[in-house]
Amino acid sequence: MNNTLITRLQALNKWQIWLSAVILAVAMTLLIVAGMNFLLEGRLTANYLLTGLVASLAVATAVSGLIIYFLTLLAQIQQDKRHLNAIIAACPIPIALNDDAHNIVLMNPEFSKVFGFSQDDTPTLHAWWSKAYPDADYRQEVVDTWQARLDAMQANGGNFEPLEVRICCKNGTIKTALATATPLEPVYTGLHMVILYDITETARTAAELLQSRNILQSIIETIPMRVFWKDLDSRYLGCNTAFAQDGGESGPLGVIGKLDFDLTWKDQADLYRFDDQQVMRASACKLAYEEPQTTPNGQTIWLRTSKTPLRDNQSNVIGVLGVYEDITDRKQIENELWLAKAILDKSNTAFYRVSSDGTVQYANAYASQSLGYSPEELTGMHPWDFDPNFPASAWPEVWRQLQNQKTLHFETRHRRKDGGLFDVAITGHHIVFNGEEFSFTFAQDISARKRIETALAQKEGYQRALLDNFPFGVWLKDPQSRFLAVNQVFARSFGAPNPDALIGKTDYDIAGKNFADAYRADDAAVMLSRRQKITEEQIVGADGQKWVETFKAPVIEESGTLLGTVGFFRDISERKSVEIQLRIAATAFESQESMVITDHETVILKVNRAFTDLTGYMTEEVVGKKMNILRSGIHDAGFYDDMWSIIAKTGYWQGEIWNRRKNGDTYPEWLTITAVKDNTGRITHYVGSMQDITSRKEIEEEVRHLAHFDVLTDLPNRTLLTDRLHQALAQVRREKAKLALMFLDLDRFKPVNDTLGHGIGDLLLAEVARRLQTCIKRETDTVARLGGDEFVILLSRIDDAREATLVAENVVHTLNQPFIIERHTINISTSLGIALYPSHGIDAKTLLKKADNAMYQAKEAGRSCFRFFQEAEKSSRPARQSDG
Repeated sequence: MNNTLITRLQALNKWQIWLSAVILAVAMTLLIVAGMNFLLEGRLTANYLLTGLVASLAVATAVSGLIIYFLTLLAQIQQDKRHLNAIIAACPIPIALNDDAHNIVLMNPEFSKVFGFSQDDTPTLHAWWSKAYPDADYRQEVVDTWQARLDAMQANGGNFEPLEVRICCKNGTIKTALATATPLEPVYTGLHMVILYDITETARTAAELLQSRNILQSIIETIPMRVFWKDLDSRYLGCNTAFAQDGGESGPLGVIGKLDFDLTWKDQADLYRFDDQQVMRASACKLAYEEPQTTPNGQTIWLRTSKTPLRDNQSNVIGVLGVYEDITDRKQIENELWLAKAILDKSNTAFYRVSSDGTVQYANAYASQSLGYSPEELTGMHPWDFDPNFPASAWPEVWRQLQNQKTLHFETRHRRKDGGLFDVAITGHHIVFNGEEFSFTFAQDISARKRIETALAQKEGYQRALLDNFPFGVWLKDPQSRFLAVNQVFARSFGAPNPDALIGKTDYDIAGKNFADAYRADDAAVMLSRRQKITEEQIVGADGQKWVETFKAPVIEESGTLLGTVGFFRDISERKSVEIQLRIAATAFESQESMVITDHETVILKVNRAFTDLTGYMTEEVVGKKMNILRSGIHDAGFYDDMWSIIAKTGYWQGEIWNRRKNGDTYPEWLTITAVKDNTGRITHYVGSMQDITSRKEIEEEVRHLAHFDVLTDLPNRTLLTDRLHQALAQVRREKAKLALMFLDLDRFKPVNDTLGHGIGDLLLAEVARRLQTCIKRETDTVARLGGDEFVILLSRIDDAREATLVAENVVHTLNQPFIIERHTINISTSLGIALYPSHGIDAKTLLKKADNAMYQAKEAGRSCFRFFQEAEKSSRPARQSDG
């Protein structure tokens, strides 16, 4: 009844309430006054009645005023409650209200949408807890923590500490939410507002970010290189464990905060700091340079180091990042390779490289010395030119045997240039490398051996002298492979004090089982076939494992009785190493990377196949010509002068350069030039490697475009808009001019996505972008898309607000026209806010904010219109949400 009376009173206006109060007061007062007058005086007088009338009017006016006041207050409270309910219902965040009795009194639609539960499913907090946290242990943990934080909030009078929870939705999926609670007192006594922020994607992103950081750390720790980074003062900020151990520390924590002076390489600290400062000052990389380092045990090793500036998000140099690898072994191999070549040239054995047609392609110094020809004279000759026992017609058969047997051994005589003859033992090896067949042949002068053999036939006592002075390991075995005799070289090789110590022993007494089995198998094969055998094999002796060339032959009496085997070996480990290095070098040169070798005057000597593929020039077209045949004409003479100046100083240059192909096309390439020096430090050759980076530069341009333009509409994005806005502001400041910034939000766009799908929505956004571009006429103006259905128009210079008004009217009119998207007729409009420089702001952030506020003022004005920013209305702007 009370509610009905209040409702009826609220339906009356102020005058109706006053008039009703007056009538009621007059009627009641006059009756009371008349009754009292009659009782007191026995009659009715005008004075009593007039006094009662005045009093009733005063009382009625006061009562009606109080009634009107309380009705107005009640209406305001009811309106506030409706507003609160509407805000909670419209809020895009899950919100629920519960009372002190743990009853859930309100649950907004977003709550049910996110978690699937309705208020009927969970009328109380206990019902919510049992469904949202089905695991009893976890539920108890959440409830206890929740209550503890509520108690702390009430005790301290502060805010509720947010609680991250894992909620089991009605459909069984698990979502991560950040829960907060806020008491609504004193407005609503006993009510709490609970907000659950869905942070599932944020939590997943954080987990992925942590995983990415862990992967990056694992990569840094796993790569076979040392990695470190320093600040501007060359103080270490971090490193991997391998680097820390190089510095004498157990892990990165022992290095962080230290300088190079504090680590084991303090002797090189000044050198390292100079390199750091050079990289940071020049803001450029310093790549693949060599430098020494002192190890924790005091040894000096060699490093190949690369350093690059370390930058923050604004591209400011904040330090230096470096990596290095230990190249001590490689430098040692290079030295050994040079030594091996020197040994080959200085060897007392003649070495020849012979092609498949019998042409000598290479001969070492000893070969020239033994035959009396210069290396130039020997090159191009044939074996039959200096072997009187070897006719040219025999070569095809010898080559066929080499191909089949891979190794061929025979003895013959060679004729010196002066006509003298000497005995030689020939060992030819068939080699196929990179599709080319040739023979690497040893010609051992056996004149001395022949003389010794003749002497041994005359006098048995000379046998020991022969064996002990022979330069190779020599042995004699019986048919059971027991040693009958060995020389000093053989004995030393297997750690025996003298040759007699090995007499009667077998291979199993001096070598491991695997090697001994192989030696015995070779002996058996020689005795069975009664033919000599030459092999290359590995042996393990007192000085370790090494490669040897082994000769074995059967020992047969004139009667044909097999007496055993005889053999000798020579160490070919160095030759094997040289062969491997030569194969590696040749293979590397013919890799996929374009390479060129020139002399010290940059005359081209050799190019690989990749060079031809890159430039279009065949080998014969460029050999003998200078490298400037590739110049594109893009770089001036100063560029090349600087490049060669750096090479002259450092022996190395690497960078981007434009060259020209044979067909005239210019292209960008990454060029590396390395100077090759002899033992005196004089440059003898240059080696260049080239990579076509056309694709990489195209990708870089595409990435740059994607970074500044919206993918859907190809309009400038927020980044490019911000850059152009700053440029426009700088110009209008200089010229004391004006500009306008328009913030657009599409009206009724959300229903398009909801009803027709996001595909149609995307096509609609692209068409909106096209129409907006037709609304601006100057190339200096910009239409940009910030995201969703929000666009911005920048008028980089205007004379007055009227210009902005004309453009805004055109935009509103243009977007009000129907859109035909895949046979769908779509009607939308736009709300547009305008901020002017300098009236509404002098910086980009302020102008964007005020244009945004003005857009909401346009929406509040009924949409499909525009508004200039007005300061008085900005505080009433609602929270941002799609208006659909």
